[in-house]
Formats: sequence, C-alpha cells, structure tokens
Amino acid sequence: MIVSLEVKSGPWAGKGVRLQSGQSVRVGRTQKSDFVISGDSHLSGLHFTIELDENNCRLRDVNSRNGTLLNGQAVTTAIVQSGDTIVAGETTFAVMVQHDEARAPDVVPSLSADATPQQRLLAMLQNEYQPLYVVLDAARDIKILALLMQSKEEHQSLYEGVEGAKLSQVAPYLVKLGKDSLLLSSLLLEGWGNSWGVYLTCASEFQEVRRHLRHFLEVQLPDGKQVYFRFYDPRVLRVFLPTCTADEVNQFFGPIKQYLMEDEKLDKLLQFSNTGRGADKKAIDLSPPAVAEEKRPASSPGTPTLAWLDKPMP
Repeated sequence: MIVSLEVKSGPWAGKGVRLQSGQSVRVGRTQKSDFVISGDSHLSGLHFTIELDENNCRLRDVNSRNGTLLNGQAVTTAIVQSGDTIVAGETTFAVMVQHDEARAPDVVPSLSADATPQQRLLAMLQNEYQPLYVVLDAARDIKILALLMQSKEEHQSLYEGVEGAKLSQVAPYLVKLGKDSLLLSSLLLEGWGNSWGVYLTCASEFQEVRRHLRHFLEVQLPDGKQVYFRFYDPRVLRVFLPTCTADEVNQFFGPIKQYLMEDEKLDKLLQFSNTGRGADKKAIDLSPPAVAEEKRPASSPGTPTLAWLDKPMP
C-alpha cells in the first residue's frame, strides 16, 4: 500500500509526502512533526498522524487544540480511504491510497562496462551530489505530477496564492531527493533527455531553497517587459548561465553549490558551479570508459541582460 498526502489549500498548496506500508508521518506546525506546515496558527505543533499497516491507513488526532476533520467530521481515530479530505487548522489535505504500488522500475547503480548513462548518473547523484534537489516542470509531461503524488519525497510548487493554485498542473515543483529515492531513479529513466527539470545541490533547508528560487520566476528585460523565466528548463539554463556576469551568477546561485542538467547529448552531464568570477561549466562523460569523450566548446550565444524582480511571482 502507498498513501500520498498533499496540501490542497493555503501557501503550502502542492507540498506532499508519500508513505508505504509500515511507515507513519506526524503532521503539524513545528519541527516536532515530520511533515511541517508552518504559518497556520490554528494547526497544533503536532496535530495528527497517518499510520500505514499492510491493510489500512489510519488517521489519529494527537490531542490537537482545534481537532481534526475527516470529510467534514471530527475524529480522534479513523480509517482513511482514497479521495478523503483531512482538515487540520486552516489547512486542507487530500489523500490518495494505492493498494497496488506502481513502483519505478529498478535501477541498480553500476559502473560496469555495459552500464547505461542513466545508471551511471544515478550512482553519481546518489554518492557524489548530496544533498540533492530537483526543480521539475509539470508542464512538460503529465507523468510528472503522477510521480510526485506517488512519492514520499518532500515537494512543493514554486508558485503561491490563488494564481499559483490555478497553475498547479503546469507549475515548477521543488523536490528534495533522498539518496535512496525511488523517485530519482524514475526521473532519470523516464525524464532524462526530455527536459523535465534541473537538479541542484544545496545544504540549506527546503524552504530556504524554495524562497531563493522563487525570486527568479519572473525577470525584466532591458526594454522593461516582464516575462516568465523558465530557468528550470535545461535547454534554457545551459545557454543562459555562460552569458551571466559574476554579479548575476552570485545572485542566481545564492546558497546553491551546483546546478546539474542534461546536455544536448544525453551521455553528458553538465555541471555549473559559481567560481566567484562567473559560472564554471563542466561536461561529465556518462558513457562507458571505452568510449572516448567528445570534446565540444561551450556555447555562449548573446542573451539580453535580465534584471531579477524584487518580488517573486506569482
């Protein structure tokens, strides 16, 4: 059994967590909880738990101040079904239960001579690039949101407010990927080469990374026109970063150590780092050792200078 719990209202809309049989999650406003929804003053520090066994998904209110509602009814403990709605404080959660787990195909990290580029990349991301995040573009493929709903990894849309809720089906989503993440292997198998998103490494907490990235959702062109900036599209970012000044790179990277993305050729991983004097680009070969690395000069096409907006939108 797999249960996905996703926030459907408020500034945390789109944030979700996934559990498998034998797991549980504590939900509340403070760090006492596993799934933290800060900012909801009506939510208790530790408000409710979701517990899974082999046959049932159980909701338990943890002596919360304002109680927990399941489909509009106050409960202390109850069995939860797929499609149910939980209200705690001023936050609404949607529940999806799957009794037959749609697991991602297994990928065994391997550096054997016949390993695929995706297998080599998986081993690298698991062992050399941690802590790891990815910004996924839900507009690229309907599979992306489905994978997120099935995933236990922490995730949330970069959009906020009413307009952000309207755009939830096509929004960029920040996801924190654990070292042993099933989602990571699935993203590499299905999304590598399809411009699903951009990976990054950062030691900061999830919400700090999200706040930083939200500043770049819109930019202002030299002529004053305000436009969306799809920096989470590798086709955009791998061209844009080499054109940035040192100051622009410092601002764009902030706490982020590295940006990682696919190259035009899928046996190359592009790694961009901030040197303090601009973005350093490195192409990492993912092909078997017997295959000679193809050397290509970095492309630096002319790109208009962009001014980041002071207020992230929407």
